[in-house]
Amino acid sequence: MEERFPSHNATDHTSESLSQLSAIQIIEIVLYFTISVIGTTANIMVFYTLLGRHYLRVTEYLILNLALTDLATCAVSITFDLTERLLGGFPFGSIMCSVVYPLQTILMAVSVITLLFISLERRHMVMKPFLLPRFHPIKAKIAIFVSWIVPILFIIPHALVLRLDGDQCLEMWPEHWHVQIFTLTNFTVFFAIPMVVIATSYFMTGRRVRMELAKLNDMLEGTNRSKRDFIRKRTIQKLKVTKMFIIVVFSLFVCMLPTHLVWIWHDFAQGQQNAHFEYALVFSNILMYLNSALNPFIFRTVRGKSFTRLVACCWKKFCENSNESRISLNCVYTHYQMSQIEGERVIRVTKQTSSKSSCRFEMRDETRV
Repeated sequence: MEERFPSHNATDHTSESLSQLSAIQIIEIVLYFTISVIGTTANIMVFYTLLGRHYLRVTEYLILNLALTDLATCAVSITFDLTERLLGGFPFGSIMCSVVYPLQTILMAVSVITLLFISLERRHMVMKPFLLPRFHPIKAKIAIFVSWIVPILFIIPHALVLRLDGDQCLEMWPEHWHVQIFTLTNFTVFFAIPMVVIATSYFMTGRRVRMELAKLNDMLEGTNRSKRDFIRKRTIQKLKVTKMFIIVVFSLFVCMLPTHLVWIWHDFAQGQQNAHFEYALVFSNILMYLNSALNPFIFRTVRGKSFTRLVACCWKKFCENSNESRISLNCVYTHYQMSQIEGERVIRVTKQTSSKSSCRFEMRDETRV
């Protein structure tokens, strides 16, 4: 999110020593650079791997959209913020003044809305695993469209009030209550409501999984070995989904809340007059950007294969071969082969369960998780 009131115009506190300022600036630069490099690399790998698929499932469409927005956040938003911090002003011109800050807000909003849709789709998979038809890829594309169009429409008023004043890009709202409405709406639509929905999805999913675990021993009595293995494996997969929900809720809350609180403080309690407002704003933005770097690791499972295994594969190929094109192709191909082998193993297990019709039914459920 943008820094609407840069510090050197709003702060009159000059008692800090140059060494202290330099130390803080070094910390900022290191954090910005580290998040940008890790987030850009991780999201490129997820994005490139998903594009190598012959087809994508619903969750993979959403993760692809998430990877795209997080990639733009790490590569573009952080670059603009870091440049502005180093130069002490907005050096990109009047046109970019109406583009950069709104774009940063849009990217973060799209990321949050995409996480919301992912939580709903995952909850559907756990709560109603045998209900057909399920979410269709067309619905995923509609969800992606909604995740972009809603923030764009919402941010238009903000883009219209941005003006370049000297070397600063500032908001020129007609009335102060206008910016208060904007800040409060931004907090409600792009944080509070998604957090409630995602947390509710996690609660419902966790309760269902706990109920299944409580009945698991009774379900396994009198069943053959292949069916027991299948039920156990499906329950473990649901547990992984539940753990992912916990991480999503925690990461989203910790990384996004400080930025919203800082702007509420700014617009409702004149927080910009505080000597430490600048640092609170900068480090809250760093936490917000951190979420974009963490998402590839939170959603590390793509068709049952871990993101860390893909990283290990690419690193091994890099050490063995200096040809970058061969590295990328070999990694994606190996990752795809492993997914195919996993799918064939699941098919062999499910074919040994009850009847052919029920086999096909369970196979559809297993390959979706």
